[in-house]
Amino acid sequence: MIIPYASIAASVVAAALGLRAATYPIRDSIDDMMADFGRQGKWASWAAVTTAVAVILQGVDRLMQ
Repeated sequence: MIIPYASIAASVVAAALGLRAATYPIRDSIDDMMADFGRQGKWASWAAVTTAVAVILQGVDRLMQ
């Protein structure tokens, strides 16, 4: 079955995206800081979407058992 492996892959990608969002550099200037928060939020939103995909795949795999 491929679903468990797809779920694992999605989980690893979600973790990497979340780590990227958490370690995104934030500059000291208020003008730069706001743009950095926006970019950090984009990384975090992709991490959340990928996490949702991983959870859905886990649920489908569990229901098929």
